[in-house]
Parts: sequence; structure tokens; C-alpha cells
Amino acid sequence: MTAAPLRPGPAAPDAAARIRDRILDAATACMLEEGLTGRVHAQIAERAGVSRPTVYKYVGDQDAIVAAIFDREFDKFVDAVLPVLRTSDDLRAHLVDGVVFIVDYARGHELLQKALADHPELVLPALTTGAGPLIERATGIFEAQLARALDLAGATGISAREAVEWLFRIIVALIIAPGTAGGSSEDTRRSVRALAQLVALSGERV
Repeated sequence: MTAAPLRPGPAAPDAAARIRDRILDAATACMLEEGLTGRVHAQIAERAGVSRPTVYKYVGDQDAIVAAIFDREFDKFVDAVLPVLRTSDDLRAHLVDGVVFIVDYARGHELLQKALADHPELVLPALTTGAGPLIERATGIFEAQLARALDLAGATGISAREAVEWLFRIIVALIIAPGTAGGSSEDTRRSVRALAQLVALSGERV
């Protein structure tokens, strides 16, 4: 995935990237302490060992900082999940494992959980009613993999794009409202397997 373009900085791109990463590390730590809406440029600068103008120069204002952290955390998520999902094109063998991994990853993500707890009004729309951009990003990453898997499984009634959207919404529901799925990996695994069996039964009857 292409990272957000760097704001003006040193001529050497590697040096600029290192400074920007240090600022984002500091910003993440500050937001874990103060929340997403805290005005923390001064704290970020102090923690990163740079000036406040440098924070603006390399990342931007509060909204730009939040967006940059989101992009970086999404990239980390993709790097973590792709090896799991690309283990095999066998949907039956690995789809449940993939969903459980993603749900566990999100439930253990400290900043996401703090944001959900402290600022649900900011986070929930991005995961539900306003999830279009996230679904598009997920589609761009996983569509080809799911297309191969669906083809091998002989599933002709759903496109890979539709599969990505359904999986996205199921995963979000398990993250933000686990219900009877509980909070453990095994609880999630049982729920996803039950759903998969229900879908299979429904498909046989159609």
C-alpha cells in the first residue's frame, strides 16, 4: 500500500521518513494517554524530541495526525494479516482462521479499543455507515485472493467484491458487538463456524 506523501522535509527521503515515524510514534503514545481529540502538538513535539513547527511540517494539524496514524496502523494490520490469508486458497480450511485472526488483532489493538471506548461517535461511523472507503481499501488488497478461493470452491453466486464487503461487516460486528461470541478466540471461532454452516445450508436449499 502506498504511504501518505511526506510533507516538505530534508532532501534525503530516508531521513524524512525516520523523522515522520518518530513523530507518529510519539503521537500514538500521546493519543493513548489523551484520546483522539486532545490538542497534543506540544506533547508530541516534546516526546519526539522535535519542535512544534517540525510536527506541522512533517505531518500537519490534528486531523492530519489522526489520519496519518490510521494509515500507518492499517498498513501494519495488512502486513500482519496477509500471511494468514495467503496461507492457502482453500476457503474451507483458512477462512475461519483469517476471520478469527483479524478479530483478535482488532480486540488487542490498544489505540483502536481506546478510541472505541472514548470516542465511539468518531470511530463507529467509519466502521459502519461510512465504511465505504475502508471497504474499498480492503477490496483492493484481498479481492484477487478471494476471487481465486471462490473459483476453487465453485462458488458462483457471489463476487469477490461482495465477499469482501460481507466479511468486513461480519468482522466489524464481532469487534464492536461480540454478543454471544464472547471475547475469546475460541468463542469467535465457534460463532464464525456456525455462521459458515448456516450459510452453507442456506446455499444448498436455494
